[in-house]
Parts: sequence; C-alpha cells; structure tokens
Amino acid sequence: MTITRAPRTIFHLSTEKKWQGGEQQALHLAEGLRQRGHRSVIVARRGGAFAERLQAANFEVHTFGHRGRGPDSLWALRRLVSSMAPDVIHSHDAHAITAGGLAVFGRKPPLRVASRRVAFPIRSIRKFRLLTDVVVGISRAVMEVCRQHGIPDSMLRLVPSGVDPDRVAAGDRNRGRRSLCLQEDEPLLTVVASLTPCKGHTFLLDALPEVVAHFPKLRVAFVGDGEIAAPLKAQATRLGLESYTMFLGYRHDVPDMIQAADLFVMPSLTEGLGTSLLDAMFARVPIVTTGAGGIADVIGLDDPQGPCARVATARDSQSLASAIVEGLSRKDQGALLVERAFQRAHEKFTHNEMVTGTLAVYNEWLGKNRQRAA
Repeated sequence: MTITRAPRTIFHLSTEKKWQGGEQQALHLAEGLRQRGHRSVIVARRGGAFAERLQAANFEVHTFGHRGRGPDSLWALRRLVSSMAPDVIHSHDAHAITAGGLAVFGRKPPLRVASRRVAFPIRSIRKFRLLTDVVVGISRAVMEVCRQHGIPDSMLRLVPSGVDPDRVAAGDRNRGRRSLCLQEDEPLLTVVASLTPCKGHTFLLDALPEVVAHFPKLRVAFVGDGEIAAPLKAQATRLGLESYTMFLGYRHDVPDMIQAADLFVMPSLTEGLGTSLLDAMFARVPIVTTGAGGIADVIGLDDPQGPCARVATARDSQSLASAIVEGLSRKDQGALLVERAFQRAHEKFTHNEMVTGTLAVYNEWLGKNRQRAA
C-alpha cells in the first residue's frame, strides 16, 4: 500500500438509483483512493444501490433525497461541504454535476471533477462548462463527443475505465455451465449488458438463426435487465429461438457466466468503453464485438497488429453471424487473439491504472489551483 504525503478528501457524488458499470467504476476508484491513504466520502442518493453498497464496504456515506436538487438536499450538501472542506467533488453522473455545482454556488468551490462514461450526445453543455473544472472521459470516443459539444480540450482528460482482474478470475467454467444445465457439447454465447437499445441485442437475435444452422446445439445467455426485456423476448419467440436463448436478468455470478462461454459477444451500437468486454479479456474468453465507440480503444482497432477480437459491423446482423460462426469454428486462431487480449487488458485496463490516472488528474488540477492562489 502506498500512502501519499498529502492525503486528499474526495467527495464521490452519485444520484443514480441502480447499480451499473459507472457505479462499479466509482467503487473501484473509492477503494483505490482509500488504499493509497486518501479519504473517500460517499455522498449519494438515499435508498440507491451506490449508497447501500459503499456503506456495506465500510465507507463514510451521507445521503440526500432523490437527485439532490431539492432545497433540503442542497442545504444538506452545502453544510457537508462547509464542515468537511473536501479537496475534490467528483460527480459520477450528469445529475450529480448539477447537485454538486449548486451546493457550492456562491462560495469558493473545491476542485470539481465530472466523469463522462457514455458516448451519447450531451444534453446540457452549459452544465459541464459552468459547474465543472475538468471532465474525465473514459475513451477517445467519449472525448470526441465532448469536443463536438463544445467542451474545450483544456477541460478534458482521458482516463480509461478499468476492472479488477481477480474478480473474473474467481469465475469457474464448470460451475457456470452447471448452473445453466449445459452439456459440454453445447456451445455457449454470453452477452453481459443492460437490455437497452444501444447494446444491439436485437441485431444479435436476428443473427442467431444463421448461427444455429451451423451449430444446432447453440445456447445464448443474456445477462442483464432493462427496458427492452419484453420486446427482446418477443423477438426471440418470433424467430423460433426460445429453446436457444436464456434471458437471465441480473446475476451475482457474472464471472461464472463469462468463464462458461465459448464466445463472449458484445453487439453494441455505441459504447462508452465496455467494462464487461474487459472482464472477458481477463477471463481469456474469445470475443466477437463491434468496433463502436470506446470498444475501438479496448480491442485495439487501430493497433498495427490488428484488433484482439473478431470484429463485426454494428447494426449488421449478417456480419455478426459470420463473425460468431468463425469464432466458434476457428478456435486455433481464437486462442492467439485471446492471449493478445489478455496482455492488452493487463497493460491498459486494470482498476489500478484507472485509479492512478484519476489521481494524476486531481493532482494536476489541484496544483494549478495552488499556483493561481499564489
């Protein structure tokens, strides 16, 4: 454990109710900062998964109502900032930027950092420009969206997301396949993603009849939940895929589900980065994915050696089917890609690298603030 000479106090501000990839990244960051001697204070939505999980992880947690913009919530946030004088307020979602910015309005603010983890268009650019000092983007695609919407390069810093290699290493292929009642001769595709339109599930379902024609014992495990669960299940029924598809919802054994797979598939139409893809890379599971958004960074789409995964065209079911059939058929070639993916993940996308990069951003901007004050 490395203890720095100047411990920081960081407020991690979250208004999210559910637990998704961004909340997992915020947990990794809070844990990593704590291990390095800093004080991570959680300021989160009352009753939300982030507050509950980080309290269970023995963090100091303070809560507010709803999205933190009501008078009572803002007053509580202002008192908290006054009493603790944090060095950094790190907003982990867009609504948190508003809550944090209003909470320090009219007084000298601490360093205001905002994480941007999605490659969607930005709805309120004024919020970012007026209520933050620096925006941390998790991929080049996210950074480019920020630039297109008017956030200047001087406010942008790139820090890729990272995952804990030990987490997925704890998964067990046999245990995962037993839980799904699979025989060893039944090839499994695993998809770990929220059931939302941008994840591309509908294109994967359209691709499956062709894959099943080559692999009649195929099974597909969809891990995750979301607003299009019912339409996706209806699509599977319409295509005659009920016996091939398993909609598993939210699972606590995701490492087992990934290790159980013969191919990990990410058919996203857009992606901030895709941390479940990183899990598959650490698990040494072959991958079929699109190159959408931040996925290009993860798989090294512009690497001189070529990408470390089989790449299909986004929104193209035929391309996806061909890549999956090749991935299930050419396991010798897949083994080479797997090792390259494993090395790339270790070099660029661990949670420790993410913590180091974020701390470097804090130190850079806190140093600038000291220079201005002097």
